[in-house]
Amino acid sequence: MATVDAEHTADVEAAALIPAAPEEVFAFLSDLQNHWRLADRFVEVVTLEPSEGGRADGGTVRVRGPLGVRRTAATRVVAAREPRLMIGTAELAGGTRARVSWFLGKRLNSTRVRLAAEIERASLLDRVLLALGGRWWLRRRFASTLERLAAEFALGAERAPDQAARV
Repeated sequence: MATVDAEHTADVEAAALIPAAPEEVFAFLSDLQNHWRLADRFVEVVTLEPSEGGRADGGTVRVRGPLGVRRTAATRVVAAREPRLMIGTAELAGGTRARVSWFLGKRLNSTRVRLAAEIERASLLDRVLLALGGRWWLRRRFASTLERLAAEFALGAERAPDQAARV
């Protein structure tokens, strides 16, 4: 199937403030098991694949879109710079490939997290899907993921005072 360079497709991104230090957020995101907790009803983490060191550094993700559209991506973490950056790839059948990045920056007592996908190559099918609302839909999925990430740390912050009071 024909593919096209990234210059013909736009990036998808979302950003949010997470109520935790960058080191805590990075540690959470580095454990790909935690990504199960961030997936909404449209995203399913199907498998996680361990690296030589034992921790997962890739897997398979299935995305269910509007009108029954389903896409499955093989994902892999390709670079990480603690506590600021994680970069991975997502490859779909037909030649579509995206670079997915988590950028973390300290903001007072929080972390600004930017989740972005740069579409490096897109099959004809994926170009059509992106043009017909797929970019908007993916942006919503990214925003939902960041909302869930913020909720994970907000819950932890709420539990911490309770636990301290019991000691």
